[in-house]
Amino acid sequence: MVASLGEDQLAAAALALPTFITFSMVLPIFYAVGILASHYRGQGKEHKEFGDLFKNGLWLAILLAIPTGLILWHADHLLLLFGQDPKLVQLTRLNFHFAAFAIIPMLIGIVFMQFYTGIGHPRFSLILSLITAPLTLFFAYALILGHFGFPKLELGGASCASMIASSLVCIATLIYMKLSKKLKPYHLFSGSFLPNIQLCKTILFLGLPIGLQFFGELGAMTVGTYFMGFFGPTALAASQVVSQYAMLLVMLFLGLSQAMAILTSEAYGKNEISLVRHYLKASMTILLMIFIFIAIFFFFTPRYLIQFFLSQSDINNAYLTHLATVFFAVSVFGLFLDGLRNLYSGTLRGMHDSKVPMKINIMCLWFISLPLCYLIAFPLGGGPIGLRIGFIVGGYVLAAVLLGRRIYKKLKG
Repeated sequence: MVASLGEDQLAAAALALPTFITFSMVLPIFYAVGILASHYRGQGKEHKEFGDLFKNGLWLAILLAIPTGLILWHADHLLLLFGQDPKLVQLTRLNFHFAAFAIIPMLIGIVFMQFYTGIGHPRFSLILSLITAPLTLFFAYALILGHFGFPKLELGGASCASMIASSLVCIATLIYMKLSKKLKPYHLFSGSFLPNIQLCKTILFLGLPIGLQFFGELGAMTVGTYFMGFFGPTALAASQVVSQYAMLLVMLFLGLSQAMAILTSEAYGKNEISLVRHYLKASMTILLMIFIFIAIFFFFTPRYLIQFFLSQSDINNAYLTHLATVFFAVSVFGLFLDGLRNLYSGTLRGMHDSKVPMKINIMCLWFISLPLCYLIAFPLGGGPIGLRIGFIVGGYVLAAVLLGRRIYKKLKG
């Protein structure tokens, strides 16, 4: 929808989206709610303790939403700080303003999802997503393009749509949970509503390294996108086309990683280490199957994927199409290595080891990927393609190796 507004809007989206995602990486902190709830199940904890975990997760979500929203409101200044085109930055401003409010229902919603996942009902998250997606698409169509009497907000309409849809689903879910008889034993809406400092610390102790890891990873990728911005709107637009598809597929790896974290945490609570090995083998098999699908998808159908964003018959789009086609090929290997990193990180989180994956991933991406991609792209003259290749070849490979060694040592020990 944004691409239909022109190359500048698409290029502005390439700047706005990774910036928003980077600062919304406060969301993975609440993966700790699901991991801890699963651990409680393994230990046979009482229902009331699950309810306390849920309520304190909500307290933290509200508290963390305030500073995150303030940062997002002023995120356009960050783009200017990194030397991005002021004309493109202007197009992102309204998007960031709506995103600042959207973060509140998004954080509360992730607590809902993680609670249900932790108590053994992950399908609830799927149901919420199936409800949220069409709502978001409807409001995006209405607000980006100005249909059905709604104002035409262009790029700003994307985050406004997310804000409205997330808020509606959040309110409806809260009402459903309040009325649900199955949830009454958990005392979600009874007992003390005051924050339990010790429990909040427990959530943060496990969740903060997860959030910092995602923030550090996405931060490095966002800086890489800013580097791409130095090559102009065409390179940014091509990058955005490929990133949209890559982001959809990354969700599969994140889901697999979170499943490993939940299952590993429950097995860890029961002290069944051999079960963790079986889970890891099964998840690796699934990862390879997904990789084969992605390889076929990206290698043989890039032009079909690009045509949803722009006309390939237009001679002005020839260079953009060429760049996007090459980016698709490079992304195949990047997605596999990224999936491997996430899978290993999720397994370690399930063992309540979240600090080491954080350190490994941040170190590899910031101190290897970013310098290498800059070196290849600029001093060595590799351009936009060299930038992409350098980022993936460097830190991704080393991070996967180091995380794999960490798991091997823990399972052996």
